[in-house]
Amino acid sequence: INSTHVCNIYFLKFPKESYIILIDKSEIFQITQKYQQFAHEDNISKNKFKRLVEQLKATQEQLELANQEKATLIAMLSHELGTPLTSILGYCELLLKQDIELEKGLNTINRNAKYLKNMIENTLLFGRSEAGGIKINYETVILSELFLNLKSTLLPEAQNKNLILDFDITDIKNTIISIDLTRTKQILINLLNNAVKYTEQGSISLSFKHVDGKYIFSVADTGLGVPKEMQESIFNPWKRVNANNEKGAGIGLFISQKLAQVIGGRLQLIHSSAQTGSVFQLIVPAGEIVDTKSNSQIIEHNSIKGSSLLVIDDDEDILDLIELLLSESGLQIYTAFDYATASQTLSSEKIDIVLTDYHLGTENASTFIDIIKQDYAIPVLLMSAIPTQSIIKKYKSQGFADVIIKPLDSDTLLPNIIKNLKNIE
Repeated sequence: INSTHVCNIYFLKFPKESYIILIDKSEIFQITQKYQQFAHEDNISKNKFKRLVEQLKATQEQLELANQEKATLIAMLSHELGTPLTSILGYCELLLKQDIELEKGLNTINRNAKYLKNMIENTLLFGRSEAGGIKINYETVILSELFLNLKSTLLPEAQNKNLILDFDITDIKNTIISIDLTRTKQILINLLNNAVKYTEQGSISLSFKHVDGKYIFSVADTGLGVPKEMQESIFNPWKRVNANNEKGAGIGLFISQKLAQVIGGRLQLIHSSAQTGSVFQLIVPAGEIVDTKSNSQIIEHNSIKGSSLLVIDDDEDILDLIELLLSESGLQIYTAFDYATASQTLSSEKIDIVLTDYHLGTENASTFIDIIKQDYAIPVLLMSAIPTQSIIKKYKSQGFADVIIKPLDSDTLLPNIIKNLKNIE
């Protein structure tokens, strides 16, 4: 008898003799054991199959919800983008025919273009937040300049509604903070745009506090407020207050909350009522706050006067825009529609830095980046429409000194040019 054999034992006692009888049951036992093992495995398989069915069902529900949201997004975009485009094209036609006052036409075009810009940015950020493609990028910023920049962005719409913008910078004139500037600014713009949108009279305020290792930005308004029944779901996608006739897709606060989470912060509604308006707070991790006078990272724009920039883009409107954005920078600006023209300029002029779009008709910037770096040894900056971190990494591996995110504005364009000019000194 060993571990592979099983038997029944019988003891038989007689007057003169006794017997122990062993009857081999190994085969029956092994068959029984295999059956029990099979039954056990079968039960496990059934449970696995059940769990798999449940997982498939949950995945199917998520896919159906995603498809519904995509369908809603497409339907929303067709309306939200179509309406301002119709206004822009209509007023352009009227201006060309001189059938309307110039200032009124330009104001209407400008207003709708800003709405389109914000709508497109939010939509792209929505897609990237869902895909997990947003990475933290800390920058040092003078807080008072950030406040003034935000105020200038809002001022036209606020003045149209006779609203007061209360952005007090008295106590933050010499304050520098380190934040993910692009994301923080986008969140604050979303909050401030909402405040203007849903405020018919009164004021909008922006304030800042540094408490217990946190930066706290507060946006307060005297507007319509968020109904009590919506306050818990206001950060969900497609939720919006319909108390007035303002346009909106209902993803601004959802995206803002996503962005806040990405940079390690949070967005919250502190208070809201129809009587007193709303107060939203953006809370982000704090870096060191120092005095601007002792911060060597603050670069004077005067230091680049006399430097030259070559801009390469096959869109004439973009070339005109960049020239306007940098008109007071002190830079000598040259432009080119393609690499052939750019090559002539590089050969005939002293160029310190190049700014180029990636797609230039039938060619792209990766085909001539090596030539520029080898023959002229100057940095080449690439313009790209909100790329992912992996794409930025790819572009830099190709030799581009930096990637500047579109849409362009002077607050991001000029500092990037200055930074890269300083790197070659």
